[in-house]
Amino acid sequence: MPEMLTNIKIGGKCPFCDDSSRFSLRSKAMGGHLKKERIDEIIISYCCDACLRIIPIHWRIEGWGRKNVPVVSNPKMVLPVKEDFDFENVPEPIVEEIEEALNCLSVNAYHGFAALCRRSIQAICDDLGADGSTKVQKQIEEMLEMMGLDEEWEDMTKQIMLTGHDGAHPQLPEVNSERASVLVSLLQDLTYQLYTRPGKVKEAAELRERAIEQDK
Repeated sequence: MPEMLTNIKIGGKCPFCDDSSRFSLRSKAMGGHLKKERIDEIIISYCCDACLRIIPIHWRIEGWGRKNVPVVSNPKMVLPVKEDFDFENVPEPIVEEIEEALNCLSVNAYHGFAALCRRSIQAICDDLGADGSTKVQKQIEEMLEMMGLDEEWEDMTKQIMLTGHDGAHPQLPEVNSERASVLVSLLQDLTYQLYTRPGKVKEAAELRERAIEQDK
C-alpha cells in the first residue's frame, strides 16, 4: 500500500553482512524538484543498522504528501541478494553449478536461473553414476507430489528439471519470480535428500563408532 516515504520502516537481509536487520533512511528526496519534473521513480540511500553499509532502495512514486514528501510503493533493493542455500556435503562441481544459478536468480534473470537449474540436475545425475538419472527423477516426482502443485506448474518444472529444456524454450510457460521460487525450493530439497542428509547420517554413525571404541 502506498505511504509517505518518511513514514515507512523497512528492513531485510543485508547484502553485505547477511544479517536480517532494519534499514535506516540516510538521504532525502528533493520533493519539489521531483514533483515538478514528474519523476515517477527514485533510488533512496539507506544503511543497514547492523553493519552500517549503504543500501540503495528503488521506489515507485505514486503521489505526494505533506511538504512534497513522495508517496511511494513497491520497494526493490538495487544490490543483488543471493538466496540462502545449504551446501553441506554437496560435491564441489554441483556447488559451482548451483552458485551460478543463484547468481542469475539474484539479478532476476529467471530464464538463466532455470537453465542453470537443469545443468545442476545434470551434474547431480553425473555424480550419482549409472543410476543417477532414474534416482533423481524419482526424487523430483515425489517432491512435486508433496508440493501439491497444479498441473501446469508441475509440467513446467518437469520440463526444466528432467527433459533437457533450458528454461528459455518458447513452448515453456514464462519463468517468473514465483515459479523460480518453486525451482530453488525443489533444488534445495533435492540436494538435502541426496547429499546433506545422508552425509549427516554418516557423520553421526562415525561419531557413534568412535565413542564405542573409546569406551572399550
